[in-house]
Amino acid sequence: LLEPRVARTLAVCVALQGFQQLSGINAIIYFTPQTLKDAGVPLLFSRFGLSENAGSLAGTLLAYLPKVPSILLTMCLMDRVGRRALLLWFMPLMGLCHVALAGALGAMGAGAVLPRVVALLSICLYGVFFALGIGPIPNILSAELFPMRARSAAMAFSLGSQFMFNTMVGMVRAGARGRRARPALSVAGGPSNSRAVDCASRSIHC
Repeated sequence: LLEPRVARTLAVCVALQGFQQLSGINAIIYFTPQTLKDAGVPLLFSRFGLSENAGSLAGTLLAYLPKVPSILLTMCLMDRVGRRALLLWFMPLMGLCHVALAGALGAMGAGAVLPRVVALLSICLYGVFFALGIGPIPNILSAELFPMRARSAAMAFSLGSQFMFNTMVGMVRAGARGRRARPALSVAGGPSNSRAVDCASRSIHC
């Protein structure tokens, strides 16, 4: 792995693995039901008698169904179009899906339907574009670019870096959600609220 040519190729593969995970794919996959709840998507399914939890799961199912045919399409395009072209086409589209999802969350109204539809479609298309682009390509390149004498070690290192970036993204996303939830808990009845009520009651009795 320390040979200059192998090390340069390995750096490219590790960078692709990092871009793959830092694009947010697993943050979306891990928290899709909760993200759909935050976007109010279950409201779209309430007319069918589904609860909020059931509606978010139905939205998750609809968001990920198109990934199956997109994987088959990727198999057809990979050698015909080329790895570089697929990355150049679909990575910008993934970025647009992020922008659309952020805009939908920002424009959410009490009964607005369009932002909820945009949120669901952006997650759906994001998964499709990921499967067509940077999803499979880093591991395909890891299997193709290295000489046989270094292939097993290089592929193991590349895949290990993918899991490392995956863990980092999952922990940061979970930590961010936890920090957002804490103030709400304290206002709703956490220790700080209990102390405030206690102090207020003592001052009234005095």
